[in-house]
Amino acid sequence: MNRVIGRGWATVDLDRAAAELAELLQPGASFAEAPRSALLGARCRRGAARRDSEMAADWIVLLEPDTEGRLAAFLARSGEGWAATWNGQPAGWANRQGTPGPLGEERLSGRIGVAGPFPLLLSAATIDP
Repeated sequence: MNRVIGRGWATVDLDRAAAELAELLQPGASFAEAPRSALLGARCRRGAARRDSEMAADWIVLLEPDTEGRLAAFLARSGEGWAATWNGQPAGWANRQGTPGPLGEERLSGRIGVAGPFPLLLSAATIDP
């Protein structure tokens, strides 16, 4: 199993979600603007996750739709909630390119329907919290 790098929360209000999920971040950390996810069709903010949280991830990413894409479809079907997981890249995939995302180059993992949740794979580069 690949290491979980980040978990993404789908929302229609980034500011409200940042306030509600602040307890999942490391002490003194906050959510900051991050590159958008073209694959999900979302504006993003990211924050360094608490090491002792049940999230077992390095990053918490807030996702707000900015197109009528995958994230908007997820919200329409499921409402706000955990919508994405970014995992480290499996061995042998190092040369595959992805599209820009909040945690680096990302790709969808396998065949995913529009309803999500969405498992994503990250390129080998990492982001320091």
